[in-house]
Amino acid sequence: MKSQVQQWSSWRSREFVVREAGDTGPIALAVRGVFGAAIDISSLRRTETTVEGGGPSTTVWGAGRRRFIVPSEFNSVDVFRRSVGSSSASGFGPWKVTRLADEEIEIAAGHMSGRGPWVLRVGDSRTELRIIWNEGKHPGTLTLFGPGPGGDKEFRNDNRTRETISVTGPGYLLLDADHWTLDTC
Repeated sequence: MKSQVQQWSSWRSREFVVREAGDTGPIALAVRGVFGAAIDISSLRRTETTVEGGGPSTTVWGAGRRRFIVPSEFNSVDVFRRSVGSSSASGFGPWKVTRLADEEIEIAAGHMSGRGPWVLRVGDSRTELRIIWNEGKHPGTLTLFGPGPGGDKEFRNDNRTRETISVTGPGYLLLDADHWTLDTC
């Protein structure tokens, strides 16, 4: 996982390449939305002649902030800006996407808790994660983005609000829940 500062911003929809030649591993991005609009973010595979979708995607509503992971096998991101509700206006101001350096992402260690989708980093060693989703009321989702194509794995069980998961690194964890609590062992 390379530490490289890159930023993209626009008032319009736009696609941009986030992975340069020789750049491997998943890429963590911080996304800031637009007041009065929604932006849809998708991972793409771009070559000189083709563009393929099928990667992770998410929506940021209004001026919200979210972290997003581009898996190892994808090299481009598409940001589609759209109006919300019955308005024909597409909000005020530009959206912004920033590539996060490894140092900007917390390492999953000890006791941690948070709200909303969040990204944590895991090291090279095997780690046990004990997670409580939404204060034990309803399940959440954890996705591990590891190095190399096919290194991603989603952990989701619609019937479990508490679980213990074993992960090996290096990589990023995307925890997606209203509230989560995590302990490492």
